[in-house]
Amino acid sequence: MTLEQGIIEFLSGVAPVTAIAGANLFGLRRGREPPNVAQIPAVLVQRTTTLRDVLFCGTDTLVSTDMQVDSYAMSGDDAWALAKALRKALVDFTGNFGEVAIDTVHLTNEFPMTDPEPGIIRIVQLYNIWYQED
Repeated sequence: MTLEQGIIEFLSGVAPVTAIAGANLFGLRRGREPPNVAQIPAVLVQRTTTLRDVLFCGTDTLVSTDMQVDSYAMSGDDAWALAKALRKALVDFTGNFGEVAIDTVHLTNEFPMTDPEPGIIRIVQLYNIWYQED
């Protein structure tokens, strides 16, 4: 299981997130995300950076990854409510995302962004996640 799959599995069990987005939780997909207006509100999770420290004895299994989590909705209030639900579920999380052991999660940035699709509001959140790689 990838980190992205683990995050999506975790978020699918978070009631405030699913109350807004339902089952519309996506990983990186080809084409436009979300694929159509019928799948909004929605969450899109994608990895942007992965850093591994090289030590004298080999590569450390503690990995730092930046994840972009986008909240899509048809209104600003719904998009910000979804972003808030994600923030409350993820910030300072320790435990497991599926099979992936998470040391900590930090929100490093959060901002609204225009979407090329008219009428869709998007809130971008950038999370730094430290996890144990097997």
